[in-house]
Amino acid sequence: MQRIDILPIITQAGPGGISPGDLAQRLPEVSRSTLNRRLAQLSAAGEIRALGSGRMTRYASTSPLSVADIEAYFATPWQQRPVARFEEKLLATQPELDLERAERCTRIQGLAGPIDQKFLASFLIDFAWGSSVLEGGTYSALDTQALVEYGQRNKDKPVADAVLVLNHKLAAEYLWTHREPSVTNLCAMHALLTDDHGLDEVRSSDHFLPPEQRGQVREYQDVNLGASAYLPPFRPGTGYVGQALDRIIVTASKLHPVQAALHLMTRIPYLQAFPNGNKRVSRMAADAALLGAGLLPVSFAHIDKASYIRGMSVFYELGSLAVIEQVFLRGYVRSIVLASHIPIRMRGAGFDVDAVVEALLGYVMTGKRPKGAVVEAFFG
Repeated sequence: MQRIDILPIITQAGPGGISPGDLAQRLPEVSRSTLNRRLAQLSAAGEIRALGSGRMTRYASTSPLSVADIEAYFATPWQQRPVARFEEKLLATQPELDLERAERCTRIQGLAGPIDQKFLASFLIDFAWGSSVLEGGTYSALDTQALVEYGQRNKDKPVADAVLVLNHKLAAEYLWTHREPSVTNLCAMHALLTDDHGLDEVRSSDHFLPPEQRGQVREYQDVNLGASAYLPPFRPGTGYVGQALDRIIVTASKLHPVQAALHLMTRIPYLQAFPNGNKRVSRMAADAALLGAGLLPVSFAHIDKASYIRGMSVFYELGSLAVIEQVFLRGYVRSIVLASHIPIRMRGAGFDVDAVVEALLGYVMTGKRPKGAVVEAFFG
C-alpha cells in the first residue's frame, strides 16, 4: 500500500490522532495486518507518533507535511519559492521533539563510560571533523586526527580547512570546561570558531570574521542565506536579536536536555544570532546542553550533510522539524553507540554497528524495546 493512502488520513485527524480501528473503518479494503505494518513503518520513519498505549493507542502526524510534500516543495528552485519571512513564534517550544523520545535517548546510554579526559581526546577529533564537514571542510577523519594530535597539516588541502578544524578543536576545549549554553559561553565559542588568526591565506574564506564581529551578537549586519528563500530578522539598533537569543536560551533551560539540544541546534541558526558561524555555534550549544546534564554529546561525525542541510531548510522555510529531528536523533544514537564501551565478548561475536544503531533508533522513535543480548546491553 502506498503512503498516500494512509498518511493524509492521519494528518487530517489533527494533533489528537486517529485509532487503528478508525483507520480500518476508513480503509475497509486494507487488511488489518497490512495496516499495522504500514503504521509501524511510518512510526519508524518518524512521520507519525503513537499517543497512549494498548487499546487506547492513537496515531498522529509529526508534521503537517508529508515527505512527498516536502520533496515537491524543494523541487522548485529557491528563487521561485515564496519568501519565508522570520516568524517569532518558531522560537518557542512548538514544534519540539516530544519528551518521550528525548527521554528514550538517555535510556540507551548504559554502556557509556566516564566522560573524562580520555573521552575528550576522542571527542575533539570526531567533533572537529564532523562539524567541519558539515561546513564544507575537506579534511577526512585521518587528516583531522593528524592535525589535532600531531599538528600535521595536509598540504594538498586549503589552509582555511585546517584552520576550520583547529578552531573547532579550540571551541570544543572551551566547551569542555564551560558546559552551560549561556550567551557569554556561546559568544566565546563563536569568537574561537570564526578566528582567522591573522592569516592572509584564509581571510577570503566565509568561515571567518573580522575581529570586531567575532563573539558579537548580530545588530547591524543584514544576513542573506545562500540558496534559501528564508529571510532572517533584521532590526538594526533595536537589540532584538540579542533579546531573542536570551529567550532561546531561557526556553532551552526549561526543557529536557535532549529537547534542549535540538532546540538550540535549530533556533540559533533560525534567528541568525551572529553575522556568520551560526550553525557551528548551534552545534556547540547542543552539546553544552547534553554535557551539562551528564549525557553523551553528539559528535556530528556521521551525520549526512545533504540531510542536515535539507532538514534545516525545511525548518527555515516550512516551520517543520520533521526532517532535522530525524537527522538529529539518528546522529545522536550513532554517537552514543560509537562512544560506548563495547565489551570484548560482544566485539568478538561480531558487533554490527549499523544494525545496533537501527535497533536503538527504532526504540527511540516508537518506544518498542528491541530484543537481543547485544542491544539489551545498551539499556544498562
